[in-house]
Amino acid sequence: MNWLHKIIDESLSVMAKTDISMMTPGEVPKEMQDGSNKNDDGWRRWKPIDSIIEDSDIEKVEKEIGYPLPQSYREYLKYKHFIELRIPDRAVNLPGILPDKEINFLKELVFEMMEPELIIGRGYIYFADFNDYGLLCFDANEKVQNNEYRIVFIDHEDEEAVHLYANNFKELMEADEEYGNRFIDYLNDYYN
Repeated sequence: MNWLHKIIDESLSVMAKTDISMMTPGEVPKEMQDGSNKNDDGWRRWKPIDSIIEDSDIEKVEKEIGYPLPQSYREYLKYKHFIELRIPDRAVNLPGILPDKEINFLKELVFEMMEPELIIGRGYIYFADFNDYGLLCFDANEKVQNNEYRIVFIDHEDEEAVHLYANNFKELMEADEEYGNRFIDYLNDYYN
């Protein structure tokens, strides 16, 4: 999936142009440390590395959550490890992917961050945040080719309301920087 690799590589390249984008106040796995020390505020530099996640690791997670993941998202997991990835749509907060064959960050989102019966129990696979408004989830309720599910937004405060955010993971990754703002306008109109 060259389109996906290109988006990830371009996003990481843009981030590398500003020091703060490649720094974190948290721990950095040894293999992702860039060799420089902490700055005066205790922030550590990190670098992206090739992913160690394999299809067999993803299949174990799919079995645990009860749904197959989109083929494009599987490729996303298998491509690079990073602390943060800023795609053009700044409203989308994708969690970091650390060198962890158990893919614990995804299991935590699915089973621990929200009430599972309200999210995964209804066929929604929580994988990212939309600003601080709510969740972005794959809607696994419809069978689609390569499991390229629609992506829906679920508000933190109204978990019953589900809104279409993107038609698939590719559309989300290719969205422009104003996409999230247009969606906020849509939500404001919907709720007012």
